[in-house]
Amino acid sequence: MKEKHFFVVHSYIDDEAKKSYLTPPEKRDPPKKRETEREWAERASSLEFARCVQTWTTSEDFFYCHWIAASEEHVYKQLQASNLEGKVFTSLIHECHHFFSAYRNSDHILAAFPDDEDLQPI
Repeated sequence: MKEKHFFVVHSYIDDEAKKSYLTPPEKRDPPKKRETEREWAERASSLEFARCVQTWTTSEDFFYCHWIAASEEHVYKQLQASNLEGKVFTSLIHECHHFFSAYRNSDHILAAFPDDEDLQPI
């Protein structure tokens, strides 16, 4: 099955979940070391049902992630398998038909639209 891109808005279930999630690892009980970006990427991209490839965390009540999966259901399955969905946050998942990034800096034509019969790879 072809993989799709999803932009997900995560909303903390309460202030306690938010505080816990935003507490630096070294200040948790028990303390842990902070992951490097590479360590995070290796862990987040090797999950069972969906891969998280980007995340944007703010100090507000929401944070955002870019997921790649076969379907929206697979993203939810991964969040549930990771013991997050409904316990730390709830999620609103949006399928993205095209995704552009200056970080990729490619010469590929990537534009795709919902009514394209054969969507371009993103």
